[in-house]
Amino acid sequence: MVLVKNTSMENYKMALDTVECYSKIQNYQFILAYDDDFVCEQKDKFFRRHCVVAHLLPSFDAILFLDADIGVVNPRKRIEEFMDEKIDLMFYDRYYNWEIAMGSYIVRNTVYARDFLRDFANFYFKLPHAFHGTDNGAIHIFLAKHIFSPNDIAVLNCEKMYNNSNNFKDLFVYEACVRTLLGASTDFGKIRIVKKGTGWVRDDWIDSGMWNPEIDFMLHGWKTKSMRTFQGNVLPKQMNKAIWYNPLAGPIDLKKCSPSNSTWEYDPRLIGDRFEILENHRDLWETVAVKEMEAMSKMAALLKWKPGKKKAKA
Repeated sequence: MVLVKNTSMENYKMALDTVECYSKIQNYQFILAYDDDFVCEQKDKFFRRHCVVAHLLPSFDAILFLDADIGVVNPRKRIEEFMDEKIDLMFYDRYYNWEIAMGSYIVRNTVYARDFLRDFANFYFKLPHAFHGTDNGAIHIFLAKHIFSPNDIAVLNCEKMYNNSNNFKDLFVYEACVRTLLGASTDFGKIRIVKKGTGWVRDDWIDSGMWNPEIDFMLHGWKTKSMRTFQGNVLPKQMNKAIWYNPLAGPIDLKKCSPSNSTWEYDPRLIGDRFEILENHRDLWETVAVKEMEAMSKMAALLKWKPGKKKAKA
């Protein structure tokens, strides 16, 4: 995890404690780094963190990078379950849209991976004067240029859309352009983009805080200020993105975390039925697929639009 100076640790306590405890249980090294301890000149903190990971990587076989609000819910899963010897960088496909997420990825200590992270961190200096969506937006065109020829007409068209982006709607249209180039493939040389439902982390709100030990490992969105007290019963359906419920029955005692003590106490009301959770995911993905197609239908308009010119209403 990479934090900026003066980050409120209390706001991420639950997530941080679960990840640290998990690391002790599985004999992984837990690293909490501050970006001002490294020579990284990117002014955008989101790009700066990838520069930090590139600095840290030579000291380890591999790194699982995590946003500070990602917590472990199932400490019995291992990171190696999601790794492949042939793959150096593993990203995941967001559940609720078609975006490649940059809040977590698995990276091996190879020259290829280190160069990729450094180059991507420095892509900050090439960002367009547009609504660029920081690292989450930039990774799409960066990958397109990395995987295909930078001068490929299809890639250049996606880049033009990126340069014309003026808001989130535009950004999602541009991202749909890149995902169209990538197609249904998951592997691109030494890079893998894990399909929905097969990665190591998902957003907590998608199932109203419910989870299942057979399918879940980590959950995203655990900020102390947005945690709410769970009352009554819930179904695995989408809820307010701004809140979450604590799946644990009590606080994490880091002194008790060890390979011989991997049993956590859970709130049984939030352990959902596997079939019902997967059915909810399937329904969500069908909705996302339709929205992605709608975004694709707007690509030509975004491609033709010129900054300073008033857009026609969609």
